[in-house]
Amino acid sequence: MRETWENSFAEQIARQAYNTAPVEALVRSVSYYLRDRHADDDLSGLQFAEMGCGAGPNLVWLAEKGITVTGVDIAPTALELARQNLEGRGLEERVGSLIEASVSDVPALPDGSLDGILESCVYQHLPLEERRAAFREIDRLVKPGGVFVGHMLEQGHTVFERRGGEALADDPGSLILDQGGSSLYLTNIGLSHFFTKDEVRDLLPGWSVVDPCLSQYELPVAEAERRGYDRYRQSMLIVYAIK
Repeated sequence: MRETWENSFAEQIARQAYNTAPVEALVRSVSYYLRDRHADDDLSGLQFAEMGCGAGPNLVWLAEKGITVTGVDIAPTALELARQNLEGRGLEERVGSLIEASVSDVPALPDGSLDGILESCVYQHLPLEERRAAFREIDRLVKPGGVFVGHMLEQGHTVFERRGGEALADDPGSLILDQGGSSLYLTNIGLSHFFTKDEVRDLLPGWSVVDPCLSQYELPVAEAERRGYDRYRQSMLIVYAIK
């Protein structure tokens, strides 16, 4: 897994294709939470982490609001990009730590130490047992009243609709995608899991709110064709959950 993502980030850097802006779905959902729970508060007392932080644009957005941030990623290249981006904005004092680890097991972070966890397009690439472990880590790390916001593939996605018959027998919803070409594309990134709303609810038992919201949109035809499709619909779950 580490080698896969190191190679992916090497290509992203070479092509200047890594994310430099925060993910809109995360920004919107975290903003809902902060307005509801901390609208009149100084946010400097809050501790948030992103699992699979990549180059760190979501961490930068949080840190600029005064929140202390921790980034977790299995790829050291990604963590170095995140460090550079945070330091380049003068946000060093807002960084709790940048941790090289699997999102399924982050022993460096103590129980109940976080007010929030973010994830975007990371858990969908974990094998079944690691995926379940990653959600157990969310439950372990988030304080009561804290938030989890996730952004993950859903089964209405064009790729799953066309290839769902190839799903793994022991992990329905998962495909092995390797049609060749760029590792920037889902269709060549290996294991990809397409979630359902009920599945996400089952992965966070005992939480007071688990609200997976469906977001769908089509890519421009030219981009769809680059991926080998005449039409290409993104179908994502934006998960808003309160412990």
